[in-house]
Amino acid sequence: MCTIPEPQVLITKFTIPPVRASLLHREHLIERLNQSQQVPLVLLSASAGFGKTTLLSAWASQRANSIAWLTLDEQDNDPTHFWIAVIAALRTRLPQVGEAAFALLHSLQPAALTTVLTVLLNDLAALSEGMTLILDDYHVIEEPTIHSSFVFLLDHLPGTLHVVLSSRVDPPIVLSRWRARGQMIEIRDNDLRLSEQETASFLRRTMGLHLEEEDAIKLWSRTEGWIASLQLAALSLSRNTDPSTSVKRFGGSHRFILDYVQEEILARQPPAIQQFLLQTAMLSQMNASLCQAVTGEQDSQELLEALERANLFLVPLDEERQWYRFHHLFREALFSRLLARQPRLVPLLHRRAAIWYEACGLLREATPHALESEDEALAADLIERFMDTESWRNEYHTLRRWLARLSREMLQARPGLSFMYALAMVFTSRRGPQTLSLVEEPLRWAEQGYRTANNQTGVGSVLSERALLIGFQGDYPRSIAYARQALSLLPKHDHQWRSHCLGLLGIEAFLAGQLAQARQLFQQSLVCYEISGSLPGMVAAIGLQGEVCFGQGELRQAAHYYHQALSLLDERQELIPLQLTVEAGTRDMFYEQRPLYGLASVFYEQNHLTEAQRYLNEALSREQFMWLHILTAGLLLQVRLRLACGEEQQAREHLSELAVAKQRPEIYREIHMCQAYLAFRAGDLVAVEQWTASYAQEAEPLSQFRREEEILLLARLRIARHQPEIALDLLAPWKQKARSQARKHSELQILALEALAYEATGTHLQAREVLLEVVTQASREGYQRLFLDEGKVMESLLKSLLPHVREQSLAFYVQTLLHAFDGTPARSDAVLAMRTSSPFESLTPQEQRVLRLLAEGASNQQIAHQLVISLATARKHVSNILSKLGTENRTQAVARAREYKLL
Repeated sequence: MCTIPEPQVLITKFTIPPVRASLLHREHLIERLNQSQQVPLVLLSASAGFGKTTLLSAWASQRANSIAWLTLDEQDNDPTHFWIAVIAALRTRLPQVGEAAFALLHSLQPAALTTVLTVLLNDLAALSEGMTLILDDYHVIEEPTIHSSFVFLLDHLPGTLHVVLSSRVDPPIVLSRWRARGQMIEIRDNDLRLSEQETASFLRRTMGLHLEEEDAIKLWSRTEGWIASLQLAALSLSRNTDPSTSVKRFGGSHRFILDYVQEEILARQPPAIQQFLLQTAMLSQMNASLCQAVTGEQDSQELLEALERANLFLVPLDEERQWYRFHHLFREALFSRLLARQPRLVPLLHRRAAIWYEACGLLREATPHALESEDEALAADLIERFMDTESWRNEYHTLRRWLARLSREMLQARPGLSFMYALAMVFTSRRGPQTLSLVEEPLRWAEQGYRTANNQTGVGSVLSERALLIGFQGDYPRSIAYARQALSLLPKHDHQWRSHCLGLLGIEAFLAGQLAQARQLFQQSLVCYEISGSLPGMVAAIGLQGEVCFGQGELRQAAHYYHQALSLLDERQELIPLQLTVEAGTRDMFYEQRPLYGLASVFYEQNHLTEAQRYLNEALSREQFMWLHILTAGLLLQVRLRLACGEEQQAREHLSELAVAKQRPEIYREIHMCQAYLAFRAGDLVAVEQWTASYAQEAEPLSQFRREEEILLLARLRIARHQPEIALDLLAPWKQKARSQARKHSELQILALEALAYEATGTHLQAREVLLEVVTQASREGYQRLFLDEGKVMESLLKSLLPHVREQSLAFYVQTLLHAFDGTPARSDAVLAMRTSSPFESLTPQEQRVLRLLAEGASNQQIAHQLVISLATARKHVSNILSKLGTENRTQAVARAREYKLL
């Protein structure tokens, strides 16, 4: 029968390891640890076997009431689990601390880690006395989110808490900051190595081995003061009749030490002890009940105590001597010996351990043992119980490792496991066109299994995932067909899988120019993603709503959605390790590309070229960008931006590089159109004519926006060829369609060319009337490149329009455009007018109050407190301000607000 004090975190993790009476006293190191009260961080970084834990336990035992201890293991690599354990450790000494943080971590919708830690830090800051938190074995932590959140804790550590880290390797955090400020104490291998005198004392007092001084020095030299190897050597030498000769033969190589364990130490133990040691070597920690379950030995508690008395590398984990672990190197040596002697016994021992852990409800600990056993069905059962098929909050990295070890036959027989394996690979790999081929096999097994079982919901979920992955390849007609098929099988109440399908149907409507319908479908998709907890899905759906707004000519609202999509990644950081972190531990930026590209589009249209270039560079610096051909701005944005920045040759080279790469047919068509546009802007009308003769034979573009770009280029060519009537005929049906579908962005582009065409026909009055309509509508959103990219002829037309503009703010807007043509700053009165036009839309009174507080350096929490609003509302106001001012962060917002006299 198993007894575990707490089902989620073993109590032994919080227990300061007991100190032996014969412990070697190392006063100089104890004194350095005493200085920890003067700095926030102490780092003990040294290889295994250097006595880090022993030193810390000796120091901690002298001040137990002010020490919170936590021993870490591999299972602590889940951020939520890690911080639950840290808070639980603190609460062993400070029960009044962390209650609110605990509640946030256990809530159905966990808060961001920074929020949880802020609450915890506030509790700690209120303490009247100091406390030290010791994190032992920090090297087992590999999760990047834990490291980053730990840095946040250190950066904001109150004076009442000091942290001691013990690790075999330096943690992957920037230590130079604390080192440079003198805020860190470091104790490393060289500090922990035993001196000659300490070696002699250790051998004599701790190990009971009396060597001649010369032999002790030789042993110290060979081991370089490494405590574990000294202990191993002493055990062997104590049973040798000629220790002096043995000292000469002793080497410091890791392999040689393991040989000593196997051949010298183990061989000298009684058979019962040998068997017990070998059969428990596969346990990372043990108590008598677990040992009895694994070995069948009824006297397991007595054997554990005997091993401890014999100095056989058994480390007690609690004062009651209930839980133990072997020294890691000793355990590794034992296990190697077990594999060599009794390889067939190993799977059985693992199976027994798995069953014991399962009975205790510890599936995470049970599953690795089950996988090492020959009972694959047990492992599969445990994994099925561990995973949550109705949520995106699975530990996909762990599941991928486990499921990869199951046989093809087992995965084929259990569609739920094969489907989870496919999902785990998706969530832990970089998304892109290659993703489908990566998961094709388990996805096919899952579909076949669900069809055989007549599980319609299961089949629908697989088809939904397949539809999404085909979309990653850019094949939207086939992707949308799968989405429709999936929707016909999924129940109406499903949110997890209908979300993909609704989003893809929204893309279908968007590509057809049906923006109102697309917006509705994207919103429905967003709601489903929010309910099911998919961060990638939420970012995608919000970004697509921004695309709809951009197509509708609502630049400010589009920017708001793009910023919101990016902000969501900061607000929901707890989901990033689960859903947006690849196997290597780096973050997958796939879903950030669309909002970044969208912001580049908005800033380009408003002629903020520096910001546009920055966002574009960020979008394109990620992996292969798969969204281009379905976005409103498309590839043409890159050409237009390079031309605006005077980089015509770079634009030409970029298109040439894209043209020789492997692309979908419709993308090749867009590339050729962009090359023709570039030729038009360079005055090479012959090249544009050649394009017009060939483009009709190319693959039809998916997006109506792409076809529209071609018509606009044809219209420009006809105007340049002095055929404005043909241009007007080309534009007329597209203007009607744009108006009927409320695609204001397209309508403005068409009207601008209509004005130029009328001017070319000599009907100047009609040209000015159309241009006035364009200017009136474009001024509301701060469009500029709409006019600037049409060149001198548009500049002349705007100059002729200016005397006829009666409204003052509109006249200022036209003056601003004319200054932009000259490349000179607008007059102050024009700038003042721009305060009420995009991108500097008038802020609401509440937003103005928030802006003033931002300028004073207030945090979101302080803003909420001062204005008596919720934290969520404060964040919303800040997000709106950033969007309206066209900035990415608070510092930029305040600077731009000062520039435009908003403060």
